[in-house]
Amino acid sequence: MGKRKYKDSNRDELQEEQEQRQRTIPDLFSRDHVSSSTYKQPPLSPSSKRLRRNECDSALETSSEGPALITVDKMYNFTSSDGKGNNGSAFGFGRANNHTPLVKSRPFNASTNPSSFTPHTGAKTLKVKNLRDTPRLDQQLYFDKVWSQLDSALTAIFNHEKLPFSLEELYRGVEHVCRQGRAAQLAKNLKDRCIEHISGKVMQSLLAKTSSGDDAGVLRAVEAAWSQWNARLVTIRSIFYYLDQSFLLHSPNNPVIYEMGLLQFRSTIFSDATLKAKVFQGACHLVELDRQEDTYADPTLLRSSIKLFHDLKIYTSQFEPCILENSAAYYKNWAVSRSAGDDLAGYVEKSHRFIEREMARCDLLSFDRGTKQKLAELLDQNLMVNQKSFLLNEVDIVGLLQANNTVALERLFSMLERKGMGVEVKPAFCKYIIEQGSAIVFDEEREAEMVNRLLDFKQNLDHIWKFSFHNHEQLGHALRESFETFINQHKKSESNWGTDNPKPGEMIAKHVDLLLKGGVRAIQNRPIQDITGGASLTDEDAEINKQLDQVLDLFRFVHGKAVFEAFYKNDLARRLLMGRSASDDAEKSMLSRLKTECGSNFTHNLETMFKDMDLARDEMASYNALLREKNERPKIDLNVNVISATAWPSYLDIPVNIPPSISRVINDFEQFYHNKYSGRRLHWKHALAHCQLKARFPRGDKELVVSSFQAIVLLLFNDIASSETLPYSVIKQASGLSDVELKRTLQSLACARYRVLTKKPKGKEVNEDDVFGYNAKFEDEKMRIKINQIQLKETKQENKTTHERVAADRQYETQAAIVRIMKSRKLIAHSDLVAEVIKATKNRGQLEIGDIKKNIDKLIDKDYIEREENNQYRYTC
Repeated sequence: MGKRKYKDSNRDELQEEQEQRQRTIPDLFSRDHVSSSTYKQPPLSPSSKRLRRNECDSALETSSEGPALITVDKMYNFTSSDGKGNNGSAFGFGRANNHTPLVKSRPFNASTNPSSFTPHTGAKTLKVKNLRDTPRLDQQLYFDKVWSQLDSALTAIFNHEKLPFSLEELYRGVEHVCRQGRAAQLAKNLKDRCIEHISGKVMQSLLAKTSSGDDAGVLRAVEAAWSQWNARLVTIRSIFYYLDQSFLLHSPNNPVIYEMGLLQFRSTIFSDATLKAKVFQGACHLVELDRQEDTYADPTLLRSSIKLFHDLKIYTSQFEPCILENSAAYYKNWAVSRSAGDDLAGYVEKSHRFIEREMARCDLLSFDRGTKQKLAELLDQNLMVNQKSFLLNEVDIVGLLQANNTVALERLFSMLERKGMGVEVKPAFCKYIIEQGSAIVFDEEREAEMVNRLLDFKQNLDHIWKFSFHNHEQLGHALRESFETFINQHKKSESNWGTDNPKPGEMIAKHVDLLLKGGVRAIQNRPIQDITGGASLTDEDAEINKQLDQVLDLFRFVHGKAVFEAFYKNDLARRLLMGRSASDDAEKSMLSRLKTECGSNFTHNLETMFKDMDLARDEMASYNALLREKNERPKIDLNVNVISATAWPSYLDIPVNIPPSISRVINDFEQFYHNKYSGRRLHWKHALAHCQLKARFPRGDKELVVSSFQAIVLLLFNDIASSETLPYSVIKQASGLSDVELKRTLQSLACARYRVLTKKPKGKEVNEDDVFGYNAKFEDEKMRIKINQIQLKETKQENKTTHERVAADRQYETQAAIVRIMKSRKLIAHSDLVAEVIKATKNRGQLEIGDIKKNIDKLIDKDYIEREENNQYRYTC
């Protein structure tokens, strides 16, 4: 912009022109004012270009007294000319008539705003024209006018009527008032007007509802009033938004509009004690109806009521104590009534569902987490702690265990565990295990099923512990301790031949013998309930190993392992000598398990038995090689197992007459053995031998697998005609067998399933006057027939002998333990000696204190120890 030049010659011209164009500020800024001398801009069309920036600039002159007031509708309208039609002239401000003009211009941008400035034409003259001052409007009158409009609008809002003015006009009025510095007064008027409405019309309508006696109705009215007031606050805030954001938001003593409305509603409505009580009682009544699953319950109202309490911020301070008090009384009455009318299973089932519904209701109604936790504590206190004696009744818990009600047990344990009382079911659990297990162990009628029943019982207990008792550590220890207690109980009975030997050790050994001898068939005969899911029997060895693992679980509980060792040793000897093992791998696997469980000393003799069998096979290979060298082909194939007497069980020598053909072969092997090992003697155990005979029958030849005694009897019929018979006395004399052995042998040949001999008279029992003959009518589909080897099974006498030998060995072991303890201690009290003896012999079986005293007396008689004063013993050797 060039230099400003003022010429005195033009002063008169400017003054004259100014007098002709005197205008007020509203007229100057009026959109409708167009002077005849003003440049008339053609109307803009959508396609016409806008004027440039420097062609549309305008000037605003203010007086020293301040800006003049203008109407709202003309506030932002400006003229687009200088009054003379000089387009493009720039407005500046100079000092004239004590006015200080204010210059506002945008920075020059040559790239976007083309200018009419021409640098080569020189400076232009800037003409400054003074504006005439107008009187200021009265702000109070303007405030009164705006508030009158706002008050009318508030009245319409409160009455739910149509607004008399537009929202924009009301908003602009609020904004102008606030800009004039009257925001505090406007806020006060708004606050007073709102509190007047709430305390008046709203409060009166709600108080009228209290006389009806319907607490739920009062709650519904309050909730509806809050919803209406909340909606009206939205409209009020939209009108007074400028006040809310520019003044109330930054004023620490004045809340914003929504907060103000909330506080007013809360302080007014809940200041009346009767109305307040009915609101909370109505909410609690709705909760109670919902608990009772009453059709009159209104869940929608209940949810909206809880939201009301949250919105008004009275949930924690006022509603929560009320609902907790009502809930505590309801829980107490519920628990007392259910425990009196239901059994334990029914009470637990209903309590479980009741707790689930209460917790679900807390989530559905948006209760605070603290309220939910406090309600859960009330449930625990009233349903569990206060009913502890009912929940922990031993008779009822044992009844659930006997009924195998795992679901009820799981829910009972879960309820008790909420207060850390789950472990208190331990006495009932232990009692059930000991009672049920003892009934299985001492059931002599079902003695053969003992191990199968114990396995099923153990599997069921494991399932209860895992599923119902959540793998609780202390209850797991209780299970094992109780199982160990009953399985080692013993009493003198006919089954153990009057000894103190626990029966489970014997039965476990026989069960293992059944598995190793029968294989998959033995497993299929026992319907084991596999809780974890049944597997198909595709791998026989794997399934046998699985069953052996289950049996070993029982074996670990047995203290009297000496009984198991004795019977297992006898059964293993029969399997090895007669080739009855189903799998050599299973045999070795079982031996490895026993070595891991009991140590190498326990399995030393068993390992020696396996070594003897390997040496026996080598001996037979050498003997057969010698026969091949001599080109001797005996008519009888002989297979001899030479075993050591120390490692194997002792067997009785049963007298029998060996046929000459068999005797010659035996003598040849004995001569071979003596020539190879001088100084050794062989004791033949013919009772353990078995043979394979080729028998010719008119209806087909058969191969018979029989015992040595059966073979000796059958060979007698080769010396007579097929039509002839042999009386019992002749057979006895020729075989040399005792009556017991001979009757059992003839019974298996003539009275069992495969009757290769005939008996007269017919019958199942063998008498001394019976006559036997060759059965020419015998027939069977099988080529190879295995006749039941009765004499190879364990007899009652052998069982008795084994029990008595184990009992005697335990006495010797007890005396040896006493001597070892006395030798190390020299002097010891009686109670200490008994305790250490029990501890030292625990792995071999539980000892009675009376038996220990008897062995101490025996050692005193043998002068190993002597009595001292104060009930003490001294080692003398």
